Amino acid sequence: MGISSAVGLGSKKLVQTSTEQAILRNIQALEEELQDEAGLSRREEIVDQINDLKSGIASVGSNLPFLEKQGMANAALELKKENSFLRQELQKALRGKTVADGFQQDIDKSSAAFRLYSLLLNKYSDLINEFEKKTVGEIKAMVNADDLTVQSLVQDFKKEGYSFEKDYFEAARKAFAFISNEIIFVHVDLDINFWLSPKEIMNKKVGDDEDLAVFLCSLLCALGDKKAEVVIAELENMSTHAFVATEINGKMFLLDPSQKHGFAEFSGDKASVLAQYYFGNSKIKRFLYRFNFEKYEQFV
Repeated sequence: MGISSAVGLGSKKLVQTSTEQAILRNIQALEEELQDEAGLSRREEIVDQINDLKSGIASVGSNLPFLEKQGMANAALELKKENSFLRQELQKALRGKTVADGFQQDIDKSSAAFRLYSLLLNKYSDLINEFEKKTVGEIKAMVNADDLTVQSLVQDFKKEGYSFEKDYFEAARKAFAFISNEIIFVHVDLDINFWLSPKEIMNKKVGDDEDLAVFLCSLLCALGDKKAEVVIAELENMSTHAFVATEINGKMFLLDPSQKHGFAEFSGDKASVLAQYYFGNSKIKRFLYRFNFEKYEQFV
């Protein structure tokens, strides 16, 4: 007698749990013992045990639908939680995409506007350059310690009872840090000459290297430094670049507010300072001209 027929399963497939498998193994062992047992009393005892086991497996089987249903409910709950999580993540992603699309549109608009501005500026560059032409006297006057914007700013760099001999180094350091950190350097790749006033620079917080150098030099002069001067140099890559040079306590200080560097990073004797300095990985090839409110010198 086989196991299937013993429990009355026929060809019906049983989804077996570990408990069912253990009961079936016991039934099989008892059936084998029943075939070998000759005594009537022992045979009846075995049959009773088999019947008890059949009842046990039937009880386990009757619980299967509930167990399956409960398992499906738990699985459905987990799926619901996962679906909710995924929906939230999708909403975040969609919001992120909306923001990103907005940024991209702004970038596209800015890029288009920049191309238009460049076209217009280049178209009228001759007129602009003619208007922006300055005499030597006008160039020197751009370093203006009496400018109202310069005077209002310089008060923030002076301590109470300010003395040039004692306090200039710290005040100059603050002025340099202000220009370097607060004004954004913009490299303008246009064939146009222009000069921004301190007020215009502060209004937009931007300027090219010459604007920043003139602005810084004006602040240093307003602090009492008569040696500070704007230097326009040719670099090894054939580009030109402006910075400020001055002397403090017998040392040369080269200050370039268009790049972030320590106040005393390029300081010392003139030869070592010029050898150390670089802009855009390019060193100084030669000076072209230099000026402040008192002098203007052009190098051949």
